[in-house]
Amino acid sequence: MFIKIPVASGYLHLGDALVYLSALVLGAPYALIAAALGEGLADIAGGYVMYFPATVIVKCLIALPFIFERKNTDGKLFTKKTALLTLPSGAITVLGYFIADLIIDKSYAVVDIAGNVIQAIGSAVAFILIAIAFDKARVIEKIDF
Repeated sequence: MFIKIPVASGYLHLGDALVYLSALVLGAPYALIAAALGEGLADIAGGYVMYFPATVIVKCLIALPFIFERKNTDGKLFTKKTALLTLPSGAITVLGYFIADLIIDKSYAVVDIAGNVIQAIGSAVAFILIAIAFDKARVIEKIDF
């Protein structure tokens, strides 16, 4: 929420990349709770209260591919597969907010697609960079569960 880069119809943020990471590290249900509360509360704090219900649903859905892959990563956050999982999660973001926009304000639905695509791409890049850095720093090995 604190790092926002203005784009086409909204802003780019790191929240989705952190959802992906938390899904790989925490798994369900903790990652789902973190995704829903963290991103939902960011909407409220940022003045986008009308998106809160959609955000809770969309962010839980984008975490799911990573949660299902969690057991197959051998302690690595960045793998070819986790990088590719940003594609379905990004598509869920774009489609989910398109549906939300159809409900909230039909005239805005098409306009918002570009911003959501930029958000999905930015999140994928941020996730990959952070995951590589965390793997190099052996962050997973240092977390005591």
